Parts: sequence; C-alpha cells; structure tokens
Amino acid sequence: MSERDDRLIHEIAAEHHVAVDEAALKKAETYIEAEEGATNRLSGLLGRLVVAVAVFMSLFHLYAAYAIVPTQELRMIHVGFVLFLVFLLFPFSRRFRHRVMWWDWIAVVLSLLVVGYGLLGGDDFTDRSTTPSNLDMVFGVILTLLVLEAARRGTGWIMPFVCVLFIAYAMLGPYLGQPWTHRGYDISRLVGHMYMTLEGIFGVPIDVSSTLIILFTIYGAFLQFSGAGKFFIDFSFSAMGGKRTGAGRTIVLSSFLLGGPSGSGVATTVTLGTVAYPMLAKAGYGKDAAGGLLAAGGLGAIISPPVLGAAAFLIAEFLKISYLDVILMATIPTCLYYFALFLMVEIDARKFGMKQVPLDRTETLWKLTRQFGFHFLSLAAIIVFMLLGFSPVAAVFWATIVAFVASAPAGSAQLSASTWKRPRNAE
Repeated sequence: MSERDDRLIHEIAAEHHVAVDEAALKKAETYIEAEEGATNRLSGLLGRLVVAVAVFMSLFHLYAAYAIVPTQELRMIHVGFVLFLVFLLFPFSRRFRHRVMWWDWIAVVLSLLVVGYGLLGGDDFTDRSTTPSNLDMVFGVILTLLVLEAARRGTGWIMPFVCVLFIAYAMLGPYLGQPWTHRGYDISRLVGHMYMTLEGIFGVPIDVSSTLIILFTIYGAFLQFSGAGKFFIDFSFSAMGGKRTGAGRTIVLSSFLLGGPSGSGVATTVTLGTVAYPMLAKAGYGKDAAGGLLAAGGLGAIISPPVLGAAAFLIAEFLKISYLDVILMATIPTCLYYFALFLMVEIDARKFGMKQVPLDRTETLWKLTRQFGFHFLSLAAIIVFMLLGFSPVAAVFWATIVAFVASAPAGSAQLSASTWKRPRNAE
C-alpha cells in the first residue's frame, strides 16, 4: 500500500471519527501487497525524484491526449517511464524494501538506453525489423528481460512464467511433437517482432495503457485529491442511513460511487472497510459477514463503468468497437450486480435481525449535494463528451479538466465536516 493510500485511509477515518487500528492497517497492507505487489516508500531526494518523474509522466500523457504524438514514440516513451518507476518503486524482493539497490539502478539505466535507442533510430529502426543488426538484437533481448522482471516485481511469477513458455514455444517449435511442432523462430525474428514493431512489446496492450488507462489513472487521482472519495462516502451515509438496512445499503452505494471511477476493487474495499466496519459491527454484522459485504461491494469496481478495472479499454480495442458501446453494455450487468447486493442486504437484515445504527446527522443530503455535488460533474462529463462525438481519450482528458476546474474553487476540497459522526456507544 502506498503512502498516498495510507494517508487517504487515515484522513477518511479521521473525518468519520473512526480510530484506525494499526494492526488492522498492517493486515490490510498485507492483502494489498499480495494482490498488487510490495512497494518501496522512498523519502528524501530519491522520493522527490520519483514524484517528479511521475508528475512529468502525467503531464506528458495529458499533452499527448491533446496534441499529436506519433504512435511509436508515445508507446516507447510510456514503456520507458513505466520501467523507470517500476524498478525504483518495486523491490527485487521483500527483504530489500524501502531502499534502491545497485542492481535497481542498472535496470533503470538499461531501460532508458533500450528505449532511447529505439527512439533515436526513427523510421530506419522499424524498417530493418526483418533484418535486425547485432546491436538491435542485444537491446531487444535486454528489453525483453527487463519487461519480464518488471512484470515479476509488479504482479508475481505467473505472468512472466507464461510469457517465457510462449517464447520457448516460438523458439523450440521444430523439436516439439505433433500437433505442436512448427518451423521455429530464431532470436533475430523474435527481436524484430517484439522490439522493433508495434506488434510485440509495443502492441495493443501498451497502446491501451499509454492512452486510456494512464489517463483514467490521472483522472482518478484528480478525484481523490479533490475530496471526491470523502464526498461519495458521506453522500452514501446521508442517503442510506437511518434504517436497520442503512449500514449495508451505505456499503453498496459507496462501493458503486468509489469503484466506478477507480476501477480498483482492492482500494475500494480497504478504503470503505476502515470507515464502515465499526458501523457494520454495531448493526449486528459478524466479522465474516461484514468482510464479505465489503469485498462484494469492492469487487463490483471491476465491472462498473467507466473504468471496469481497465478491461473496458482492452475489450474496445481488441473487438474494434466503440468504448461508449462497452460502457453501455456494462451498465446493465453492473446495475443487476449492485441490485443483487441491495437485495442481499435486505434479506440479511430480516434474517439475522440487524439493528438500526443511530448516527448523529450534521448535514442534510440536499445541503451536502449543494456544497460538494460538483464531484459528480466529471463523471457525467465523460459520457456527455463521448455522446458529442469525442474519442474516449479526448473525453477523459476533458473530464479531468472539468474535475480540476470544478474543484478549484473549493481549494483543497476537503469536506469541512463529515455528514455522519461515529455511531453512539460504538465502543
């Protein structure tokens, strides 16, 4: 879990007067690391360097969304940024956490070299993909190894292992039995395809990552730092509180509001769990039932528009259909999913005799919406821009601008007081 996620959980918990148990936070961090990989927390000059590179990367992709950047350059620069950050933020193993070792710096330098070599090669670089030079093959092999190592650090061994099997299959075809045998491909053919064209490492997944995924990530960061996360939770508390099913309904609604823009089930579950678990416990939910409801609500993030856990962009690109069509097709199953969760909450309330949780109301739903309802504008802007004919890239770019402009008058946009206080006698 990053420092930003840690800080966000503490801020939301403090906003709702909930004490965050450090042991519980450590346990949550363990779950997140198992899902997303262990990360370094860097401070001092190195920490500022990483932040500066991340900010520059964000600005570059925002510029690329508005201006015209050649496809080959955009994908290569994107991969260079990602490799640079991965080797600094993801340790070689857990015992080397929170420090950057010499081999990490070697990987960083090699990442810059192989990407820079491809960029400087220009059109000649791609034109000789069928007959790569010895230097091309050296850099191509290095890039392949760097990508495999970056994938291992970020996601574990499964993905790199599968990739290695496919590479081995391409090279060992003549030695395999029927029906798997084929003529085989040597290193020069593999390097030419993987490194020197837009069909291998720089293929469709990187195209989606360097355009849509990175822009939605930036958009989600804007929402987070503008206070939208706190508003969505407070809005859910205000809209659903006051009944014995209010606690469960709040989890379902806030999961939908938080999960849609973020696309991360883990982040949604952890953020909500820190704030809402005391309320669920007070309402009569056991640990397993409360954890199941929080996990089910967070899981909906990967099927909820507009992000769908980054799957929507890949679906649209591979099937060659409009991204707006993907969103429309995902709307019905998303509504059915959360409607089923609402029904489950209602059934559990009657089956297990859930209690009404008394909450001290400090803001009405109308007043809260009037003060902070601008956070909904950017969500609607994405759909509106696409209906007006904008591409998905342009739509999320302008939605990010809308989020920035709408939240600017509110300063840091931190909610001055939470809509609900801690349940009475929650201790």
